[in-house]
Amino acid sequence: MKYRTLGKTGIKSSILGFGAMRLPTIDNNPEHVDINETEMMIEYAINHGVNIFDTAWVYHTTDRSKPGVSETILGDILSRGFYDKVHISTKMPSWEIKSWEYFDTTLDKQLERLKTDTIDLFFVHSIKDSFYENIKEGGLYEFVDRAISDGRIKHVCFSTHGSYELLNQILDDYDKWECVLTQLNYLDETDNTGLRGVEKINKLGLGTIIMEPLRGGKLAQKQPSTVQEIFKKSSKSYTPLEWAFNYLWDKKEVNCVLSGMSSLEQVKENIKLVDKTEIGILSDDDKKILRQVKEEYDNLNHIKCTSCNYCMPCPHGVNIPKCFREYNMDLLGDETINSIQYKFHMHEDRQAHNCVNCKKCIESCPQSINIPKELKVVEKHFGA
Repeated sequence: MKYRTLGKTGIKSSILGFGAMRLPTIDNNPEHVDINETEMMIEYAINHGVNIFDTAWVYHTTDRSKPGVSETILGDILSRGFYDKVHISTKMPSWEIKSWEYFDTTLDKQLERLKTDTIDLFFVHSIKDSFYENIKEGGLYEFVDRAISDGRIKHVCFSTHGSYELLNQILDDYDKWECVLTQLNYLDETDNTGLRGVEKINKLGLGTIIMEPLRGGKLAQKQPSTVQEIFKKSSKSYTPLEWAFNYLWDKKEVNCVLSGMSSLEQVKENIKLVDKTEIGILSDDDKKILRQVKEEYDNLNHIKCTSCNYCMPCPHGVNIPKCFREYNMDLLGDETINSIQYKFHMHEDRQAHNCVNCKKCIESCPQSINIPKELKVVEKHFGA
């Protein structure tokens, strides 16, 4: 395993972090996690040097207004003598914050669920442009100061899919931030906070942790034929996974990359990749190829969904991420996934035509997708 200093926190962080957002499940139910597989994954990761474990209040739930089971599962496993080997990271949902009492009550419950007295990396989760001022005026920074002083959290951090301007405002408003979690991959250099956001965070001496390195798994899957042809121009025989992670690890500004792994095989594959990687190996030609790949994906991929499930559950039953996934894959011409997956493998009640344009999903989307509008596109595409 390789390590980098996580900014002002001083933590020697493994460059690969374990994201507990996509744990293995039974019958595809987010709340029914395969505990045996998860235990093997976590123990293998720890034994091979992974020391950043990331979860959140809402991970592994079917209703984001209620807590998920991810924190509880990690707490059960890590409390068996592993806490002295790892650094736990969790997040409090910023969109639910209404009062100081909410802050305190939720944090105390998180400590209880994680079976610990203090959280190493405490994140204010997914701050967005539309409600930042409200949570700031609601006492965000007073609460954080108090939680640091009483020892419930060690390092105060935040995550955001918001704009670069929002990132700068948050950084300007509070001088005790120590780490930031942002989205970056070779398709998203200019989206949201983007690459310039990571560079700004690093310049200020804060730790940088990256989420969505594979854009919801898309960059690790079989690539479209036109993308494969571009990659063949390289003298390197990288796998899609290697291209995605090496793009990030090549950057000195990136301290840790989270991977939402769903099987022991994926854990082993990612750790093997870390061990074989020479940091800073991408040549100028390789970087040029990645730019060409991004251009091609922009041409091919209509809806920029990462399947984060923040828009779920839809009050009218639409399976929004799956609708978008099947639409994108159908456009990309993947022979193994086509309209049959949408028309017959997804219940009619979950299809796009059930959208009533209530727009509740728009506020929750980290990618700022106009979901009702795009669902109409999906409905039209598959309607025939």
